[in-house]
Amino acid sequence: MNLEEIQNDYQSFWQIIKDVNQPPALIANCMRHIIEYFFGFIEKIKLKDVLEALEKKDLNTNKYKAFFRYMNRESHSDGINIFDNGEFEHGCFKEAFELVFEKSGYINHYNKMIS
Repeated sequence: MNLEEIQNDYQSFWQIIKDVNQPPALIANCMRHIIEYFFGFIEKIKLKDVLEALEKKDLNTNKYKAFFRYMNRESHSDGINIFDNGEFEHGCFKEAFELVFEKSGYINHYNKMIS
């Protein structure tokens, strides 16, 4: 392995969400980690606070209900797995994930990482 192939966890999470063939639970979990890491580092705010602010910006529509429910779960402690119910739709999750960055003013970062 050469130096260019070595990635940190954050970069690896982005690689995983680009691959539609990854298991839905893995993609959604990586999205959650990205949001948590990015906003925790840049804005110094907790995931819960990021999501609450975004929900106030009309992102909590029925279309994104599964995305926000999954992102709001406190480390999966509720014991309910949304993927058992077939609620994961890659395109919808990816769209909501992009909107998190867009509505927060970080669309340039999203575009850089997703390309």
